[in-house]
Amino acid sequence: MTDVKYVKKAPRQSNLELSRILAMYLIVMHHFSVHGGVSIWSGSAPLSFNFYLDQLLSTGGKIGVNLFVLITGYFLAKKFSKFSSLVYLWIKTFSYVIIFFLLFCALGLHPFSWSSLVSCFFPIRNDFYWFVSAYFLLILLSPFITIGIKALGQRKLFAFLLIFGFFWSVIPTLTTKPEYYGSTLFWFVYLFSWGAFLRDYLEKKTFPQSVCLSVCGLSWGIIAIIIALADWNNRAGTFIGYIDWFTFANLYSVFSLVCALSLFVFFKQLQISYKPWINKLAAAMFGVYLIHENPIVYPWLWSKVFHVPEYLGASWFILYALAVITIVFFVCAILDLIWEKILQSGYQRYLLPRLQPLDKKVTDFLNAPAIQK
Repeated sequence: MTDVKYVKKAPRQSNLELSRILAMYLIVMHHFSVHGGVSIWSGSAPLSFNFYLDQLLSTGGKIGVNLFVLITGYFLAKKFSKFSSLVYLWIKTFSYVIIFFLLFCALGLHPFSWSSLVSCFFPIRNDFYWFVSAYFLLILLSPFITIGIKALGQRKLFAFLLIFGFFWSVIPTLTTKPEYYGSTLFWFVYLFSWGAFLRDYLEKKTFPQSVCLSVCGLSWGIIAIIIALADWNNRAGTFIGYIDWFTFANLYSVFSLVCALSLFVFFKQLQISYKPWINKLAAAMFGVYLIHENPIVYPWLWSKVFHVPEYLGASWFILYALAVITIVFFVCAILDLIWEKILQSGYQRYLLPRLQPLDKKVTDFLNAPAIQK
């Protein structure tokens, strides 16, 4: 087996970086809907066109998460993630957690307690950031996943993707029981494997862009129809009983998976050369998540700043929603670009030189033969 090498970063083409931006925009859109204060899950809330639109806004979030992890799998399929990058991921997450905790306490927007302060030093956990926790573990395990993928080969990897996709996605979607199998981390490993598979597969095979968009549109259209039918059913009290429509739009949904895969293929085949501004903005996407989904920030952001339910009855609600989503997205991106420059300057000057020897040792260990005499 050919060793997976420790590869120095080179400027990336901007097609997949653009898809990373779209993924995070969809995630912010989802959070507008689920954190905004409108009871989109309720089977008894008054129906309206705007209520339905708000429900539709929520459907992009898990598509965005799946797309984000697919991109990670694609880029890490041919190289090992660096230990120093994992350390920086923790530092960046911690920095946002502690800054917003102290800031909101100082402004009287959040009660101070010593236990809460101590908890800030353990930011990688589900009750802070479920996505970051699973993503951190995925990056930690990614060298071993990559070795396993290389050992399987493309045909066996594809068989794995089909078999586990049936159990982890198709069955949970059809039975509306997403808790039947696996966990978020297992699902991220599965998506990572898809990204690795597509890296090799798309070197030999191309798909018409119109087909990619049609498949994505059809899958999302099915979700939209199911939501409408569930809204009617849940209020009509039919013999079917309550339908949890979000099962068809959640992380494990086969429709969300197909949407993410088709979008990934579309952007992978999109002919965009290196555009510095796209790549610069894409680099801030993780920070956008850390800021707007901070557990102290988001209750204040959506309920105290934007007052989403107050505008639900307005004829221009969708314009208001898109404006708010866009403002939150770009303000968070700008804040992260500023903070990233400050944080990176200290990190590269003081910590990175001390971590680079460890990076080399870890890479040598991972590239060592399986059996040594």
